[in-house]
Amino acid sequence: MGSDISAISSCPGCGAVLPEVDGPTHRYIGASPACWALYTALGGGGDPPLALSPWNALLVDGYAAQHPGRPSPQSIQSVAIHLLVLHGVFVAGVAPAQVMWLRRRVLRERLEARRAAFVWLDPPDFAGSLTVADIARPPTPQARAAMVEPYLRGVWERWSAPHAATVAAWYDRYVVPD
Repeated sequence: MGSDISAISSCPGCGAVLPEVDGPTHRYIGASPACWALYTALGGGGDPPLALSPWNALLVDGYAAQHPGRPSPQSIQSVAIHLLVLHGVFVAGVAPAQVMWLRRRVLRERLEARRAAFVWLDPPDFAGSLTVADIARPPTPQARAAMVEPYLRGVWERWSAPHAATVAAWYDRYVVPD
């Protein structure tokens, strides 16, 4: 009598070990189909649900930064914008409720200028860090929502260790000026 053990795989972005699933991924975010499905469920009000929290608006920033994909104009710009949002909140003191303002500030530059402004940053190692799988694990929406802020701080801390000066310079150039 054989056992029915589902295949598991490790997400190339965050390293979460999840059951393998067939499904879509994002075209430049480096996530496994299982991890992408979990993120889209959490971020889109699916199952498992999150309780309302101001930190939920930053879930996209943490997830995209933790799953940078491979160097391309889209992934470079995506990671830069999401890191600028995390820098704005955790370093510059912008309230989580103001993340749309931060994104608009970065995106106000012409597309060609932005693409030339940002460069590929070597991603940090996310081994042992919190993932969306950790956010989804608690039994209640409130407990899951309470995991979002530590998750975001962990992603930012991993990136800021090697790249704080670069992100701060981008912030000063593309977010602060009028």
